Amino acid sequence: MTLLLSRADLTRLLDPDAVIEAVESGFRAYSAGKTETPARIHLDGPGGDGTLLVMPCSVSDPPILGTKLASIFRGNQARGLPTVMSTYVLTEHDTGAPLAVMDGTYLTALRTAAASAVATRALARPNATTLGIFGTGTLAEFHLRVLPRVRSFTRVLVRGHSDEAGEEFASRFADEVGLPIEAVAPEDIARQADVIVAATTSDEPLFDGARVRPGTHVNGVGSFRPTTRELDGTLMARAVVVADTLAGVSAEAGDVLLAIQEGAIGVEHVRVELGQVLLGEREGRRSPAEITVFKSVGAAFEDALTARLAYELALQQEAGTNFRFW
Repeated sequence: MTLLLSRADLTRLLDPDAVIEAVESGFRAYSAGKTETPARIHLDGPGGDGTLLVMPCSVSDPPILGTKLASIFRGNQARGLPTVMSTYVLTEHDTGAPLAVMDGTYLTALRTAAASAVATRALARPNATTLGIFGTGTLAEFHLRVLPRVRSFTRVLVRGHSDEAGEEFASRFADEVGLPIEAVAPEDIARQADVIVAATTSDEPLFDGARVRPGTHVNGVGSFRPTTRELDGTLMARAVVVADTLAGVSAEAGDVLLAIQEGAIGVEHVRVELGQVLLGEREGRRSPAEITVFKSVGAAFEDALTARLAYELALQQEAGTNFRFW
């Protein structure tokens, strides 16, 4: 039997704090060489309007095998659909049988925010109080819900693709998170935020990196192509840059690759993975005045650990729908 888990199922099953811990264990496992996380496959759709990503992963301890199929279509917001949609297939590691098929869209949004939470807990100053968010889509929503679990924010600044988008986001979520949210200009976030989240589909830098205050931590999560970026070369040159995976960032992160092409940084500038920081093998933040950047292009082990957690909880709580493929 295979278990079908909908978004409603995952919403009930997955506590963000538990996902943060699961994702952190994934970073540690990856940097310790306990996962097989090959480069994901990129396939452009007909007409070049969207991208299909295939992300398999194997984890040795606990044993996990699974694959995510994710699509990114920028025009979906106008259609009333998520920009990122995906499906996750969790596979029995010793037979190859499908254990579960689950909504990967919710899973992706939650694990991405959880990864940023792991990085924020490891790299941001403990006394960070102002959260700044670029973006008003699904990733922005989940970061708004999850990051306050690792830092005691007292206010949130947000910037959407328009003033109206930012104001609507602020109005919609202020009561839910119990924090004042203000729609502001990009330079206001750069100048005032202690922790910044870049969670957009922008091709160009969102703000001037020269305006970012010493001591700021930045989570760059939106850009995932070598030719697009949210963060400029000035910021990258000023910051200690920590990668989700060095392999992924060196192949896909335009924030880094374009800064290297421009001569803002050298190829050796990004040499630390988050898992290495968590394992105590490399340094992250070394002083309160340093700027830190967590560059995330997304890693399949984040999905695998979160999917396994959901499956185990579903079995315990008898959630989901059982069905047979054959």
